[in-house]
Amino acid sequence: MESQGKNNGSPLITRRVEASTLFLATTPPTEPSGGGEPELAVRLRCHVTKYIRAGRGRGQRQVYVYRGSGAEASLVAAVPRDVLVDEDSVRDVMRLLLRAIWPLRDLDLTDDEWEAILPEDVVPQLADLARGLDEGSRSAAVVELAVDRHIRYSAPRVLMTACRGAPPATEGKDDGCSICLEVLHEEAAAAGKGVPVELPGCAHAFHRRCISKWFRKKPTCPLCRGNVTKHLDPELCSCSLN
Repeated sequence: MESQGKNNGSPLITRRVEASTLFLATTPPTEPSGGGEPELAVRLRCHVTKYIRAGRGRGQRQVYVYRGSGAEASLVAAVPRDVLVDEDSVRDVMRLLLRAIWPLRDLDLTDDEWEAILPEDVVPQLADLARGLDEGSRSAAVVELAVDRHIRYSAPRVLMTACRGAPPATEGKDDGCSICLEVLHEEAAAAGKGVPVELPGCAHAFHRRCISKWFRKKPTCPLCRGNVTKHLDPELCSCSLN
């Protein structure tokens, strides 16, 4: 499934999440002993990978991989008091386990995306396993899930959202664009360079077209090297543009 981050009505960041079950392993129920409620222990392991790509085609790509103990969650549940043996209750358990895994929380998933990564294919099998437990018996299940987060964005377009229009030049003074070395205001639009814009923080001004081209390589001011990503909307900054 896909979700999009938008700013001012224009799609700037495209996100999608994919999930697949790698395997489900279960242990046969133990022989009933000493009475008491049956127990089912469920452990969820996740292989979480985040792919971030700037631009189109073979644009710059970053890959973050999350493994290890931080990508696991487990629950020992009594049946049927804590976990009923219907499939909806099994889904509730899987939701709890998914939300307990910090690499998944780091993906900023929407509610719909949380539902999309729920491993529906193992739900009937876990429900059957729970239903087959006798009083005092125990069983366990391990579910391994692969979750991939894909993010694609246009770095220049995202960075340009932090810029604002430059004020008019004072009479007899036009400092010029330090990228193309031409005047900022006079006939800039006619020359195809766009209106002048100021960068956040430092207020250095450049032609819109010139600074947009610069942002394809670096997210900083050409003059003072100030990092423009610090002034982005938090949602846009989350793409790790720097």
